[in-house]
Amino acid sequence: MTTSTLLPARPGGTATVDTAYVAYAVSPTTATAGASPTRTVTDVVDRVPLLALVAPLLLFTHGIVSWVDGLDSLDDTGILGGLGGLAAAREQGALSVAAGILLVTSVAGFAWLTTTLGARLKHLPLALPTAILAAFGAGATGTVWLGHLTGLLGDTLPAALSSGGAVLTGVALAAVLVALAVEGRLPVGSLALAAVGTAVLLLPWGLEPLGALLLLIALGPLTRSPDVD
Repeated sequence: MTTSTLLPARPGGTATVDTAYVAYAVSPTTATAGASPTRTVTDVVDRVPLLALVAPLLLFTHGIVSWVDGLDSLDDTGILGGLGGLAAAREQGALSVAAGILLVTSVAGFAWLTTTLGARLKHLPLALPTAILAAFGAGATGTVWLGHLTGLLGDTLPAALSSGGAVLTGVALAAVLVALAVEGRLPVGSLALAAVGTAVLLLPWGLEPLGALLLLIALGPLTRSPDVD
């Protein structure tokens, strides 16, 4: 059964049925359903919580895998009753390859996070230089890992070359975090904790999992909020 709707007469005219007006009166959203959605900055920032959570966790996992990968050195001394299974895994490269993949993906995650957060800066023009620096660091990290994996690079490399890519990405992320703190969109406490976590990562004591956890806590405000305003 179809019902008709009579609209009030317009001033100076007769009562007519305006189909477009009726359609909008019945369902305002129907008339605008065909409009194409507009991509806003908020759509880009939706990646921040996931990246701020996943990147430190990947770095933490890399630290654990690297630590386990180094336990086979204890097998020669007879400590812990022998770790022949771990030694065999190292010879096959399983743990080393896994650690390398985790490191590359973690650095790539931090680079992506840097680029996304840099786009949110309103007053400091650091988005483009930090994005380039972070991307270059991630690319360098992946290149060095592939060089090790394929045998093109030797087992012993200068620290500046083997860890330089990750350091560059870390510097870019640090610059963005400082800028966010200056603009009042990141707690100063989080910035200080991130600095402590970075210092722990730079220590030559194998404390990478601890440093990664500190970074995870420092980036906590970003994981709880979908928008860094």
